[in-house]
Amino acid sequence: MQNVLTCAQMRAADKYTIGTLGVPAQELMERAGRAIAEEVRTLLESMEGRRVLAVCGGGNNGGDGWCAARLLSDWGYETAVYTLTDKLSADCAAQRELYGGKVYSQFPEDTFDVLIDAVFGTGFHGEPEGVFADAIERMNKSGARIVSADIPSGLNGDTGTYFSCVQAAVTVTIGELKGGLLLSNGPDVCGKIVRKDIGIRLPERATAGRSEAEDFVKIFPPRKKNTNKGSFGKAVILAGSLAYSGAPLLSAGAALRCGCGYTQLAVPEELFGYYVGKFPEVILTGAPSEGGMLRFEEEFLRGLMRGADCIAVGMGCGVSKKLHEILSFLLSEYRGTLVIDADAINTLAEYGADILREKSCRVIMTPHPKEFSRVSGREMSEVLTEGAVLAKQFAAEYGVVLLLKGHTSVITNGKFSVFNTEGTPALAKGGSGDVLSGIIASLAARGVNGMDASSCGAFLLGRAGILAQRRFGEYSVTPGDVIRELPAAILSLREF
Repeated sequence: MQNVLTCAQMRAADKYTIGTLGVPAQELMERAGRAIAEEVRTLLESMEGRRVLAVCGGGNNGGDGWCAARLLSDWGYETAVYTLTDKLSADCAAQRELYGGKVYSQFPEDTFDVLIDAVFGTGFHGEPEGVFADAIERMNKSGARIVSADIPSGLNGDTGTYFSCVQAAVTVTIGELKGGLLLSNGPDVCGKIVRKDIGIRLPERATAGRSEAEDFVKIFPPRKKNTNKGSFGKAVILAGSLAYSGAPLLSAGAALRCGCGYTQLAVPEELFGYYVGKFPEVILTGAPSEGGMLRFEEEFLRGLMRGADCIAVGMGCGVSKKLHEILSFLLSEYRGTLVIDADAINTLAEYGADILREKSCRVIMTPHPKEFSRVSGREMSEVLTEGAVLAKQFAAEYGVVLLLKGHTSVITNGKFSVFNTEGTPALAKGGSGDVLSGIIASLAARGVNGMDASSCGAFLLGRAGILAQRRFGEYSVTPGDVIRELPAAILSLREF
C-alpha cells in the first residue's frame, strides 16, 4: 500500500528529514530536480523532442524546476527558464545561481516540446492571480506536453479541487502521494502520476494509503483440500421492493462470485415468485412485506440472523419507517457484520442515524456522495470537496467502517483511510453499488475484517469494471457484465 499524505504531513516529513535526520535541504532539492529531469527526458525520448522550458515560481517548487532545467541542459537538451518572480526562497535562489542557460522574464513565444510546471507546490491554496494565472493559461494553450513538479500548479493538494490549474501529461510527485492527486478533479489534471522517493522520511506512521493489488492476495489464498462450504461463511442479502426488483439479484450474483460458502437472498414475499430460478445456487427466502416493501417481524429476523456471518441490507428496499425498525433490531441483536447500503442509508438519514451508536454488530456503510450528504447532514458541496475528512470523522463518531464511493473511493474506520483508485467511468451506472455490496458481504462472511473487505471489494469492483470495459467499451458496460468479470479480477490477484 502506498502512503497518502496531506500537504501538512508532507511538510512535516520534509522538516523532519532536514532538521532531525540531517539531510541538507539543497541535497533534497537536487534529488527532486533530478527525479523531474529524468521523467522529462523519458518523455522527450518518446516524442523525439529536444526543447524544454521550465516555468518557475519563487518557492522551493520553483527551485526544483531550476534544478531540472540545469540537469537537462547538462544532458544535452536545449533548455530555458521562464521565471515569474524575482522574490525567491533561499533554496530557489541558490538553484537559480547554478543555472547558466537562457532565462525569460515573460512567457516566450518560442515553441517547446515539453514544459516543466514548477509554479506552485503543495502549499498553494486558493485561486491563481496575475502573472501566475496567465502562466497557467499559456502553458495549457502551448501545445507542449507538461510535466508538473510534485503537483499540477493551481491544484489543491488535499482536496483535488481548483479554480484554474495546469493540465499535466505527467505529474512527478516527490516523496509520497498527496490526497489531492487522487480526489475530486485531481486525476483529470495530473496525467500519469509518477512517485519518486528522494529520501524524505515520515516522523510517524501514515494515516492513509492507496491500495494496490498485492494488498489483497492474502484474502484469496489457495484453499485447503480438507474443507467444505461451511468453512467459508454465509452471506445474507436482505433487499428489494416492488419498485427496485433488480438490486437483490445484482448483490446476490456478486456474492456468489466472491467465495462465501452460502448465499441467501431474502426478498419481499410478494415478489418471491419473480426470483425463483434466477440463481439456482442461492437460498431464496420470502421476507415479511407490505405493499411490495419489507416490514419488521422479529421472529423472521431472528431466523435470518441464525447462522449468518454477514447480512447486507438496503439495496433497492425503498425508504420506510419499517426498514428503520428492521435496522434498529439488527443493530441491537445481531452479532455478525452488517453491511448498510443504499436505501438503508437513506432510511437512517430520514428516521435517525443515532441507532448506529448502540450496536452489537460490526457495521460497514457504503454510501455514494449524495447518500452520505443525507446521513451526515453535510452539504453536497462539502462532501465533494472535503469527503475524505468528513468520512473519517463520521466513521470515528459512529464506530463504523465507511466506504464513500467515487472515482476514488475512501474507506475508513476513523483512524486509517484507504484510497481506492482502481476503476473506470464505465461503473458510473445504476446497479454498480449493488454489486459492490454483494462483494463486500461475501468477503465479510468469510471472516475478512471490515476494512479489508471494503477495500478489497472496492478494488475488485474497479478491476472487474476495467476488464468489462475492455470487452464492451466504457459506455456499454452493465453491472451484470461486471459480475461476469469478477472471477477474472480475482484471478488477476494471483499475479502478485
